[in-house]
Amino acid sequence: MLLVSVSVRCAHGLDGHSVDTLDMEHTGTPLIANTALMLTLLIAFAAALLRATIYWRQRSVLPGVISRQSASPASQIIYNDSPTVRVVDAQRVDRLRKVVQLAVGAHLDVLEVPTGSTPRFRITLKAVIERADSLAAHIAVDFRGTPLSCGPQVQEIAFNEFLVPRAARDEPRNAVFHYHERGDALDFMRIKIRSLDSHAKTAEIDVMQVLGHWPTSD
Repeated sequence: MLLVSVSVRCAHGLDGHSVDTLDMEHTGTPLIANTALMLTLLIAFAAALLRATIYWRQRSVLPGVISRQSASPASQIIYNDSPTVRVVDAQRVDRLRKVVQLAVGAHLDVLEVPTGSTPRFRITLKAVIERADSLAAHIAVDFRGTPLSCGPQVQEIAFNEFLVPRAARDEPRNAVFHYHERGDALDFMRIKIRSLDSHAKTAEIDVMQVLGHWPTSD
């Protein structure tokens, strides 16, 4: 330990007697100890702050690294067990829907044809019939001579002529439809009655046709 002693002696008066004597001794040990303790605490606090900063940075960076590592193998997956299909034509689905109100005796050409040509898809409203429990539309459908089908609530009275009630929630039971599938194509058609007016003798008819075509493999 370092001991610092300071002695100041003052002074003699004119009469030779001692006027004042001041002795001062100061020990530096407590000051040095407090300084060392403060430095130690400061270093410990800085180290803890540095470790916390590194920890939080690693946590923020790690999810991104994991996601990139997990995503990179997926891009390298090659499926060898699925058959190869040569695309010869573009896959295509055509959907046509029309809602029209017809009066008795009027018709709707769903697919337009030149004047004088044979109808490709025509719906004719022949009558609005009042039955005991409900109304029904008497329609005739010209569908290129193809016979059509109907749900159990629809009555077929002649070739492609039907008594169709207003469509309810169970739509397939109240509809006239056609479905045909071949190797690379699908043809679907559906006719339903949305509303009937017995006084005006009109029917609101909802018709939809879907034609789908997809490529075949050689």
